[in-house]
Amino acid sequence: MTTGKTLPPVAGIYSFPKSGNTWIRQIIAARISRGEDAGTALRAIPDLHQSAMETARDIDGFRFYKHHSGRVLEKWRGQILGTTHVIHIRRNPLDVFLSTLNFISDNVEGSAPLAFGSVDEICGTALFDMYFHAFVVTGRVLAMPVSKDYFAHNRYWLEQQARRAGPKTVCIRYEDLMDDTLGTLDFLNTWLGLGPGDLQTMIDVADRRTDSNGKFFWKRRQKNFLSYLSRQQIELFWTYRGAQTQALGYDRSYFLTDPGLTGNQ
Repeated sequence: MTTGKTLPPVAGIYSFPKSGNTWIRQIIAARISRGEDAGTALRAIPDLHQSAMETARDIDGFRFYKHHSGRVLEKWRGQILGTTHVIHIRRNPLDVFLSTLNFISDNVEGSAPLAFGSVDEICGTALFDMYFHAFVVTGRVLAMPVSKDYFAHNRYWLEQQARRAGPKTVCIRYEDLMDDTLGTLDFLNTWLGLGPGDLQTMIDVADRRTDSNGKFFWKRRQKNFLSYLSRQQIELFWTYRGAQTQALGYDRSYFLTDPGLTGNQ
């Protein structure tokens, strides 16, 4: 009888765009790349939309990859993935909207269908309202190449966490990661067999690599939407998307409470 080679566990890091995927990748990559710059470190965990799985580096016996979709756990563009574990991160929809708006602006990528220099430049204008209303209606910011809207994407992964019999699936919130990074990522201690202090060191390294820079790492704070959206706009969003948003773990009071008063900055 032939004994087959034991394959290493493979973990996919999934999210809707602009939800914190890069932050998670930098934390995990910091395990093996503390002396490297941010870009080199990220290559240890390939973005399958841009790179091949074969470029993934071994991290304590695991290989990790990034993806923005779902239903691609076994194969992706001809590559065998063999996913055994999943990390999914979600972020509140209004901060996702604004972070995406920044990303497609001339401040970062310049891919907006109706061009603008920055979010601050169009805040309070008719163009901002057009993008906001489109997000409320479609669950997407125009020009983002994603197959599902924000709500369908995140609902899918929460259902997978409840139902999956195969891969270990951990769904976390960006906001919880900000409030208690160490506690939220405690599962990595078990997955990677980390020693005392290892996870905190990884977090510290990643924090330096993802510090707010006004560009890709634009604000990196909770409830950024309170600086850009009026109460009327937030109420409009809740009227049409409140039930779906609550099902993802964000209630109405979350959107109408200033983080400066709650300590969740």
